[in-house]
Amino acid sequence: MSSEERKAFIERLKSHLDELDEKIDEFQGRAEEVSSKSREEYHERIAEMRSRRKDLANKLDEVRAGGELQWNKLKREAEYTWDALQNSFNYFKSHFK
Repeated sequence: MSSEERKAFIERLKSHLDELDEKIDEFQGRAEEVSSKSREEYHERIAEMRSRRKDLANKLDEVRAGGELQWNKLKREAEYTWDALQNSFNYFKSHFK
């Protein structure tokens, strides 16, 4: 993998993190709009999203620091982490429409 491809991948992960921060903030702002019965689960899901976001940020740090030999493994792990986070977000979004 070339250094340009690696750089582009890192930028894409950073963009995903920024996008996720906006979505989490948006849902945090809606927390008071849900029924009191759902509010606890809503907050739990937001906490889960923040935790998964932290995992992705850690993977980004690993990709930045990792050498060429680790690149493919780290890239796959980061992509898997992002996919899992997207799935959690989509579930959250559909559950609290």
